[in-house]
Amino acid sequence: MTQSIRSKKILFLFTELSGYILNSFENALSSGFDIHVINYPVNKEAPFKFTKNKNIYYCDRDQFKSSHDLSIFIKNLNPGAIFISGWLDKNYLNVIRNPSIKFKKILMLDNPWRGTLLQNLWAFYFKLFYKSKFNCIWIPGEPQLKYAIKLGFKKKDIFEGLYTCNNKIFNLKNTLSLTNKSKVLLFIGRYSEEKGIKELWQNFVSINSTLDSKWQLWCVGTGNLWDNRTLDKNIKHFGFVQQEKIIEIISKAYIFVLPSKYEPWGVVLHEMVSIGKPVLVSDNVGSSSCFTNNGVNGFVFSHKKENDFKIKMKKLMELSNDELKKMGKESVNLSKRISVESWVQTLNKIYD
Repeated sequence: MTQSIRSKKILFLFTELSGYILNSFENALSSGFDIHVINYPVNKEAPFKFTKNKNIYYCDRDQFKSSHDLSIFIKNLNPGAIFISGWLDKNYLNVIRNPSIKFKKILMLDNPWRGTLLQNLWAFYFKLFYKSKFNCIWIPGEPQLKYAIKLGFKKKDIFEGLYTCNNKIFNLKNTLSLTNKSKVLLFIGRYSEEKGIKELWQNFVSINSTLDSKWQLWCVGTGNLWDNRTLDKNIKHFGFVQQEKIIEIISKAYIFVLPSKYEPWGVVLHEMVSIGKPVLVSDNVGSSSCFTNNGVNGFVFSHKKENDFKIKMKKLMELSNDELKKMGKESVNLSKRISVESWVQTLNKIYD
């Protein structure tokens, strides 16, 4: 096999798949890449049903019982580059350290730098035993940049834009006219502590009780807080919804809220600004650094500031329709900072 043919063959050692990453793979395929993916089973809390392109080759992670099995598969595949999703899978890491695996290796990382003792220790350990095995690193954006540097990567070897939303689904053409929006706040995510959903329910009920014209809060998702969800006549719990059916729900909502206490990136924010939603997000949402401009397309709040979440939610709910529409237009402008096209361009730069 010639180098020119092999140079477009790439392998992703992945964890859980998502609709947006599959869309990115499909666009790379259209740009001449031969894509192979090893991936984990679907998350039970988010059992999305994916339509996989038959020209992209997927293998279940469970097929490989050891790093030796993975090494044999990789050497037979003979890819031009290997993209590794983080470091949770020890067999993935063992393959990277295997001296017989000489292909270009790229680390994909979405953890933000938090400066914890564990992160500092791991950064030191990684530089000693793994850094030399990787050619470069691909991160979502600014919140991960410091971590990449701490791991020993030089700025020229750090690429941003790892995640982008599925623009086939999330775009203005797939939503109703702005004039049809109802007074609805929308949350999409897991029902879990780190998503800040309990505070969302509490603040909404409190604020709504003071308003003459009531809002509704629509929540899409499931998780370990489902059985303890707040029941209120103005809160609607949809449960888990497949992606192809979620647009109808999104199109009828006015404002998107993501109050996470920890969110390494949050592609859902990119999805919502692409559709033209004003947003209310916490400063713990990694993608807020890219897709929000505080006071312009919504508000960013801090869980560390007392009542900041509640104050900014109330402020947003009291804005006029014209003010919300203006924010929605600004969201669309910000959404263009990362795209599927830029994702493929970065993939080519990394490979070259």
